[in-house]
Amino acid sequence: MTIRNQAMERRQSAVIGWILVLLLAPGLAGVCKARGPGIKAGDGRMHPSIELTEIFDSNAGYFSEDTVADLVMRIRPGLTLSFPSEWVSLEFDGKIGYDHFFGAQDEKTRNLSTITGEAGMQVGFNSEGQVGLFVEDVFYRTGDPRYTSLTGRFDRTDNEARARIQIKPMDGNLSFDLAYGFFLDWFDETSQGEAEAMSSYAHRIYFSGKWKFLPKTAVTLDFDTDIRRYPNEYSWGESNKDLNAIRVTAGVIGQLTPNISLVARLGYGDTLVTDQNSHVSTKYNDYRSVIGQVEGTFKWNDTIIQAGYLRDFQPVVMFAYFGQDRVYARYNQRFLGKFALAAEIGFDWLAYGTAIQAVTASRGSRSDGLVSLLLSFSYNIKDWAVVGVAYGLQSRFSDWSQPEGGSVDYNKSLVSIHVGVDY
Repeated sequence: MTIRNQAMERRQSAVIGWILVLLLAPGLAGVCKARGPGIKAGDGRMHPSIELTEIFDSNAGYFSEDTVADLVMRIRPGLTLSFPSEWVSLEFDGKIGYDHFFGAQDEKTRNLSTITGEAGMQVGFNSEGQVGLFVEDVFYRTGDPRYTSLTGRFDRTDNEARARIQIKPMDGNLSFDLAYGFFLDWFDETSQGEAEAMSSYAHRIYFSGKWKFLPKTAVTLDFDTDIRRYPNEYSWGESNKDLNAIRVTAGVIGQLTPNISLVARLGYGDTLVTDQNSHVSTKYNDYRSVIGQVEGTFKWNDTIIQAGYLRDFQPVVMFAYFGQDRVYARYNQRFLGKFALAAEIGFDWLAYGTAIQAVTASRGSRSDGLVSLLLSFSYNIKDWAVVGVAYGLQSRFSDWSQPEGGSVDYNKSLVSIHVGVDY
């Protein structure tokens, strides 16, 4: 296989794997997670934490055939700082860690070991007043093996810096948020020289309005943009398609009864793919559709049952975007004050946009189905210490294949043991 096709093969699994990692991560991290009293620091509090997770991964490389299993140790020390104040407040939450692949079945998987990290910061000015200003930043560093090849590691850095104004006139039942964010999704250069072409930056504008017409029920209006640009080219001269994506939704969130709550949003989404001159072009097959979400939650004592449907879209390399239809259900049960049982099942149907030329138009459209399952059981030793076990299943099937005919389907099981302390 050529270097070009190897790079294409990795990219085609990137977004799919990333979605499933995000879905499974909360369960792998424990369900009963709680926070301790912390350490007093002036008017604020400091909360040190550490998470240790040992994972058996049946398919560390997301292979369709000839899967390679491995053991993975994830270490996540962290620190949370909170300094509440009426005039100037500060919140910070950060973790830095290491994912170590042991190479249990094939020593090549050791190359997937990498340093990871995540952090979030918010500085608020007059946060409790009628007009507040917030400066926020969210950072992620990951090298998760989200690709179908074991021959390399594709580290990436995601960061969004954002400034937000919050307005709460009169009694606070009416509130508005207006924000601008600069988003960066940057891949490290590799020996193949192709990963940088997946890098992108985006200008994002957010607006959210909320009116509480009942104490626990509100009408919402939300709008956001994702003006995304891919500044680098692949070695064969192509680059990913830029987007000027917009979303707007309106809906209702809140409680229908003391035990039942509802989220219902409906709106419109458009990718507005651009041509080589950064002009919106009609020759591409844009995502232009109704979007929204319906989610119901039932709570009774220590039992939570939730089910929902989501329709949305996301930017993606090579295909410009994919439209997403997701149905899901969750169950959480706490008992004896210290134990928790959780289950989640989901199905996603992804319909991709127009591909770049390297993925040859003759191959037709692409649609993928994703099945995810998570079961977890945890026990709180203390309010701030938890141990747990989890099982996760990921499965993908697609009507599309690699330019050389290789399948992008895969099955993956993950079994984990987790220990977490958040004092």
